Amino acid sequence: MPSIEEDCDLGNRCRMDFTMEVIRADDDTHTVQVVIVPDARRYEIVERNGEKFYLDKYLRHIVSVEEMNSSMARQMPGLPIFALSPTIKSAPEYAAKRRAALMSDVSTGDYTPPAERAIPHRRFEDDSTSREVAFLSVDICGSSALRRANPEAFDRAYAIMLRELGTVVGQFNGSLLKPTGDGFIAVIDYPAFTSLCDAAIDMGLSLLVVLRHSVNPALEQAGHEPLKIRIGADYGPAQIRQLEVPATGFSQPEVASDALNRTVKVEQSCEENEFRIGRRLYELVHVQWLERAQEMAFDGASVGIPSYKVYRMR
Repeated sequence: MPSIEEDCDLGNRCRMDFTMEVIRADDDTHTVQVVIVPDARRYEIVERNGEKFYLDKYLRHIVSVEEMNSSMARQMPGLPIFALSPTIKSAPEYAAKRRAALMSDVSTGDYTPPAERAIPHRRFEDDSTSREVAFLSVDICGSSALRRANPEAFDRAYAIMLRELGTVVGQFNGSLLKPTGDGFIAVIDYPAFTSLCDAAIDMGLSLLVVLRHSVNPALEQAGHEPLKIRIGADYGPAQIRQLEVPATGFSQPEVASDALNRTVKVEQSCEENEFRIGRRLYELVHVQWLERAQEMAFDGASVGIPSYKVYRMR
């Protein structure tokens, strides 16, 4: 049997993926009966000393069938169900529509907003409660050289990119934490960590699609250099702290988070037009995303975790 790293501790944050089959639905009582089964794409059943276990083929964790069943029976009653759906249903279709709109915008100077609704911006620092979130860091490759060669053209291209990709962030229920002058930091904050983590992956891949198929063609039509970006993402706790200089009256909120620091380091490890995620995020995403992840070389010591792993999303 392949090596197994550790048992899955159901007392800590971990994820299992299931397939669901509806057995009966009753319109009068508004109830539904379903059968849920661990997803065969992710799990195989193994035996140890006569006991059956589910083995996670990606994380190499195991959990006994008996423990998993009893844990679900204990936790399911009264468990809330969350849904976090983007307003973009197809990134290629959305990018095609935005390409046509942007081609017109760069010619006329008039902004045409997308039909798909983006959630209103929410300032992360409005709530000082510590919670676990997903961060994404987006950076323009070679921005210093582009700005030095033509500052006005770069500023215009950056403004278009920030507007369009920032809109995508809102369409995936995220918010801009801050622009960086050659990119931005985004955050997704939501009560259901599984939905939140899946949304972060979907968002990152969609950002690349929109840049490639709508933003860059419009920039090239306007005579600007197409942009190349790097995207990094990770997951973990974050809290707002207030920075103050009493003598001058300076006061500013700041996000304190190892996850944010890791996100930036992961982004800096990317090649051009590449999206990578850290291990903490990888461990909590659906198998459909695990199937598209490829482990990459990474200096874990740069984030204080020598063995930390990073994955390229395709």
